[in-house]
Amino acid sequence: MNKVYIVGIGPGSEDYLLPVARKEIKRSDVLVGGKRALALFRDLNKEEIYLEGHFDQAICYIEENRDRKKIAVLVSGDPGLYSFLGQISRFLKKEEYVVIPGISAIQVAFARIGEVWQDAKIISLHGRKVDNLVTEVKAHGKIALFTDSNFPPSQIASCLLENDVENRRVVVCENLTYPDEKIVDTNLETLSQMRGFGLCVMIIEEDLER
Repeated sequence: MNKVYIVGIGPGSEDYLLPVARKEIKRSDVLVGGKRALALFRDLNKEEIYLEGHFDQAICYIEENRDRKKIAVLVSGDPGLYSFLGQISRFLKKEEYVVIPGISAIQVAFARIGEVWQDAKIISLHGRKVDNLVTEVKAHGKIALFTDSNFPPSQIASCLLENDVENRRVVVCENLTYPDEKIVDTNLETLSQMRGFGLCVMIIEEDLER
């Protein structure tokens, strides 16, 4: 019986794809993933199953075909951090899948600003509503957020300011590892007036010097 491989493909650029991930992807018959993930490996001419918004269908396909096809599920960043791994682990037994780690956008973001991240509280806003975001920011000296278009960095900054969060440094990292990578190092007041960000990693930390 083939095992299903859950493969972390890094934050975007192929430069950040681990060799072990590339090896397992090449060995696979079928790639399951989102548009951007699948586009990275289109030259391999693999069978493709589109994942975004089709989780139930993807799970059904995996369960029905894993015995006769080698399936790799491509997830952005690292599978252990807000990925499809959580859903797969509810349907497959531990001995039925293998996890290949990847480099997370969180790691890249903190590398860009030259800081450690073991003390950061990590939160994802991708398709989620975090009602206690203000409480979390007030409770932690360092927060790392995955943002989305429904709650972009400018709105997050405005929300925090309206709830008496002050004295924070904010770093917004967009399109990390891509040629159009953009990093803005600012404060809540300035960020609240900025527009145009897409999917980002946002670092919020206490800044006692400002």
